Amino acid sequence: MSHDRISHDSSPPNLATLVRPGSGNAKRQLTVAFVSDLHLLSSRSNYGEHHRVVRKAVESADVCVWGGDLFDFCWSCEGDGPTSRRIAVDWLEAWREEFPEKSFVYLTGNHDAQPEFQTALAQWAAPYQPSTRQQNSASQPIWNHELPLQPGGVHVGLDAIRVGNCLMVHGDVIEGGGSHAGLGRYRSRWHHERTDIHEPPAIRNHLYNAAVSARLHLATAGAVHRRKRVCMRLLRWVREQPEWLGHGIEQIVFGHTHRRLRGVRIAGYEFYNAGAAVKHVPFEPVVLDLSL
Repeated sequence: MSHDRISHDSSPPNLATLVRPGSGNAKRQLTVAFVSDLHLLSSRSNYGEHHRVVRKAVESADVCVWGGDLFDFCWSCEGDGPTSRRIAVDWLEAWREEFPEKSFVYLTGNHDAQPEFQTALAQWAAPYQPSTRQQNSASQPIWNHELPLQPGGVHVGLDAIRVGNCLMVHGDVIEGGGSHAGLGRYRSRWHHERTDIHEPPAIRNHLYNAAVSARLHLATAGAVHRRKRVCMRLLRWVREQPEWLGHGIEQIVFGHTHRRLRGVRIAGYEFYNAGAAVKHVPFEPVVLDLSL
């Protein structure tokens, strides 16, 4: 399923929950992998060092949630916008083609929220989207926010997804004051891209690379994204969403902050974060066994 929310507008976020069509009240265990913040295309990404652990996570999972910021279009070192988007879609398709029996979900992050990429994502995912008009065992329609879990299904354009008692979100929803309009403005800061294949990345890209080399970005991330503060802001955002999204959840998995968390318990919830595939930053995909 894809959603047409423009990433710089003030419309509500695209939220969904995975359901087993025809499952009734019976629940089964489901393994879900959450992979985010690879920052592919940019010079600061060290994805090559983590490829094996990402592969292991995807191989072990029934559902792979790409948790946002997989690509950096505004800081791409691989070419202009169209070239970078083609590389990104080809990368995603390679995973889908290798594991056609798995379900894939792509959550929007601030670095990959640009409208052009969201359009490309929707076009790529269209042939693999399960019908949302299926009936369950009680002959009741699946509600709009419920996405059927089917082998080979691909869902894109989402800001958050619920799987059983676990909520997965990129994490940038806490930015911009936590409002829809504020999030849109925040994401729009990364909409620009290279316009010429020979044009070098913007000067601020070089400045950030220098900060990464000096590990200054770790201190900055730590100051801006204090662990408990971020988790409480996420909880506040969840409580402002429709009740079905947060009611009964026990775990929250997110990215964005580049600070790895392994089931840290705060305010009665377990929080997980994969970190980031960026130089000098710890990274490990989150893999959970959930009931659905």
